Amino acid sequence: MKVLSIKEPFASLVCLGKKKIEIRSWKTNYRGRIYVHASLKKVVVKDDRYRKLLKLLPENYNFKYGKIICKANLVDCIYMDDEFLKKNKNE
Repeated sequence: MKVLSIKEPFASLVCLGKKKIEIRSWKTNYRGRIYVHASLKKVVVKDDRYRKLLKLLPENYNFKYGKIICKANLVDCIYMDDEFLKKNKNE
């Protein structure tokens, strides 16, 4: 099975079903089950960019850095053109 490494808190948000789109600079033809791996890079909880995201997680949530934390299903790979960005701006 394939593994996708994602920085926290994004990996946990994917696992909790609160993040449904992952942006990458590369394309894949693979579709199907993948493992989500929480990378080793630590979250700086005092960073304003993360405060809203951290509120989406359960209280006292413990990140599992460097571990596979769930399975997900990769269903599509879409080029993000202007039309896509407009359609998904508020989701």
